[in-house]
Amino acid sequence: MVGMKKAVPFALGISAVLVLVSLYYATHSEKYAFWQTIDTVEFYLKDNNTGSIFAGTLFAQTNGELKRVVLIGWVNITESDFGGALVGIPHGWRLISAETDYRDKNLTNISDWMDVLVTNDPASSARYRIFIGPAAHGMPIQHPCGGGTGNIFVELVPEEDSKNLTVKLGVGSDFKVLEDGRKVLVLATTSKNVTIEFDEQQK
Repeated sequence: MVGMKKAVPFALGISAVLVLVSLYYATHSEKYAFWQTIDTVEFYLKDNNTGSIFAGTLFAQTNGELKRVVLIGWVNITESDFGGALVGIPHGWRLISAETDYRDKNLTNISDWMDVLVTNDPASSARYRIFIGPAAHGMPIQHPCGGGTGNIFVELVPEEDSKNLTVKLGVGSDFKVLEDGRKVLVLATTSKNVTIEFDEQQK
C-alpha cells in the first residue's frame, strides 16, 4: 500500500508531462510542425537526502538541416530541499526557451521559480545553469518553502554541427559545515550526465 502511495505522485507527474508536450506542439507555429525525433533518452533522479525527484525525457530532433534538443521534465521538490532541480548545458549550444509551471505550497505569491545563469567563460563546464525551485530565488538556509511539483520545458539548438549533447541533470541539496562553523548549501547532490545522439549510425 505504501508503494502504491509513492507511485501515485510520480504517475500524475508523468501524465502532466505528456499534457505539456501536447500543448506545446498544439500551440507553436507550423514552421516547427515537422520535427523528426532521432533519439530519446529518459531520466529519473531521486535524491536520497531530501526525497526530491527530477524525471523526464530528452528528445533529439531534426527538421531538414535544423537540429534541436527538447527536454520535457517533471519535478517533485520536498520541503526539506533548499535547492531544487538543475539543468546544466555546455558551451556550443544556445538556449531558445526555458519554462516551468512549478509552484511552492507555501510561497504562493511567487510565480516564477526558474533562474538561468549564463557564462561565456570557456573554463566553465556549463554555459547555462537552469535552476528550478528554491535555488532560483537564493533562498536562505532557514527558508519558508513548502515544496511543490511542476513541469519543465527546455529547448536548445546547436551553434555548430553537433552529433551529440551531454547535459548535467541534478536535484536535491545538503549542507556542508565549514571549519569556522558556517553552513554552506550544496546543490544538485544527486546528479548525472545524460547524452543524447543525433548520429543514427552510432546506434
